[in-house]
Amino acid sequence: MWKKNQKSRKKKIPLKMKHNLKKLPKSEMELEVFVTTEEMETFWKAARRKVSEGIQIKGFRPGKAPSNVLTSAGVEEDVHNETANSVINKTYPEILEKEGIEPIGRVNAEIIKLAPGNEFVYKLKFFVLPEVNLPDYKKIAKDVLKSKKKQEIKKEEINKAIEWLKKSRAELVEVQRKAKKGDMVEIDVESLAGDKKLEKATGEEKFILGEGNFLPGFEEAIEGLDVNGEKEFEIIAPADYWDESLRGKKLFFKVIMKKVNERKLPEVNDEWVKRIGKFKNVQEFEKSIEEGILAEKEIKERDKIRVQMMEKLLAETKIDLPEILVENEVHYRMHELEHMAKDAGLSFEDYLKRAKKDKESIEKDLKKEAEKTVNGMLILKEISKREDCHPSDKEMEAAMAGFLARFGAAKDAEKEIDRDALWGYTEERLTNEKVFQLLESL
Repeated sequence: MWKKNQKSRKKKIPLKMKHNLKKLPKSEMELEVFVTTEEMETFWKAARRKVSEGIQIKGFRPGKAPSNVLTSAGVEEDVHNETANSVINKTYPEILEKEGIEPIGRVNAEIIKLAPGNEFVYKLKFFVLPEVNLPDYKKIAKDVLKSKKKQEIKKEEINKAIEWLKKSRAELVEVQRKAKKGDMVEIDVESLAGDKKLEKATGEEKFILGEGNFLPGFEEAIEGLDVNGEKEFEIIAPADYWDESLRGKKLFFKVIMKKVNERKLPEVNDEWVKRIGKFKNVQEFEKSIEEGILAEKEIKERDKIRVQMMEKLLAETKIDLPEILVENEVHYRMHELEHMAKDAGLSFEDYLKRAKKDKESIEKDLKKEAEKTVNGMLILKEISKREDCHPSDKEMEAAMAGFLARFGAAKDAEKEIDRDALWGYTEERLTNEKVFQLLESL
């Protein structure tokens, strides 16, 4: 169902033509094509017929006006354009297929010679995937793998995880006493900077006292406050405060303690672990915690090793990188930044102001990372070719089914998603994973 669409192939009739192919810097190529006068006559006739079918000329039926009448009707330029387009679209795909070349991005055409009764000459310029001159990637992988550390779990790590879980499952009991660290408190707060009310820091707040979620000094100031108690105090905003306009300024706060909830942590026993998961007893629960922490640490170590492998490969691989691939990656990253700003409730202009940069400087910064990313993708692609690291159709189907499951009804998702794009994305992701697994197994 999700196999990539296959393009139908039409039977090709060879044309009488010749061509020259020239390599240019940055993985750009130039193709010069020469189509014979004899072959061109057929294209001229077809172009005249098509152009005349689209216009009304008195005394002639559509498509039947002779060449001299079309010239006098002022459509000669249209005939030339139609002829050139039809010849180029017919000839260059055949040449590229014969040469085994697949352009990336836009193909730019230049007409060198075009006139009835003459040979047609045109040039195309386009980028291709660059040649990737890989180093001894297996040796690099083996050398990096020597630094891989075996992961171990300490008892205190398990205890820390269990303590966090206990706190997340704590029972809240409202109490009538002074607030202390560890309590879940509810307050009303009014915040001022001079005479200006700080709307974002005014209203109801609910938080665990002592976890440091507020301005330094704020939670210490309200610790010990009774239920319904009030307190007014001042704090100097630190030099690294998130709101630049308030840094170093004196802020005034008025707080009313509305509610104090004491958190009662559960006792870790067989009954409790059975309620929170499919565990028979505490020992099984602790074993599961240990396995989870170990898996997380192993993934972190694996990712660190993969980064080191890529850094080594990037440093020792020569690639004549096409500019278009870098431009596309920069464009993608800029688009992501714009979306990030929008999700944060900012216009892109406001985002740039906060970052104290303009669009050009952002693009310049992104270009360095884009080059690194594209080079990495090309390296993995080349290794996958040499080692035949490709996912099976069964693996592809399973991965895409998992992706679609995030959207609820798979049938509805299929209507909204470009399946060729999803196939390509999934194939690249699984292929890269197979390449790394191969390098890690050396």
